[in-house]
Amino acid sequence: MNQVEELLKVVEAAQADKGNVVIVTGKPGSGKSKVLREAAEVKKWTYVDCRMLISEEFLAIPAADRGLYAPDMFAEILASYNADVIILDRLQTLFVPVFHINTDSLMRKLSKKFTIITAWPGYIENGNLCYDKFDGTEAIRISPDGFKIWNVED
Repeated sequence: MNQVEELLKVVEAAQADKGNVVIVTGKPGSGKSKVLREAAEVKKWTYVDCRMLISEEFLAIPAADRGLYAPDMFAEILASYNADVIILDRLQTLFVPVFHINTDSLMRKLSKKFTIITAWPGYIENGNLCYDKFDGTEAIRISPDGFKIWNVED
């Protein structure tokens, strides 16, 4: 079975369990985004680069309030695709501190309306999804509880 077929089975299992967030992990360059794009093509799933979620309307919100409005604003954008399954790539776009987005909370809220599949740009340590920006300005730790984790083997 190839990696796209494996991912499709993981997504089906997640949907059956009502765990509508699938996080694809793997080393940098392991092909996470490639697998996501191929799965999107095979299943005709909606593929969204997270940079597309950062609209002028979102940026006009005072920085401290952005985290409050992001889930509803992003859900509205994603709903415009009329899709049940959304692949979010370049998730680290949402990690920028000035956006004040709690990515964990965001994915959990979006998963109530869509099946979300995303590539995790970091690593797993002590059971948590971790991301550290090289300059030390961003350090994110998310519990994967309730998420389906699937690792791309390079």
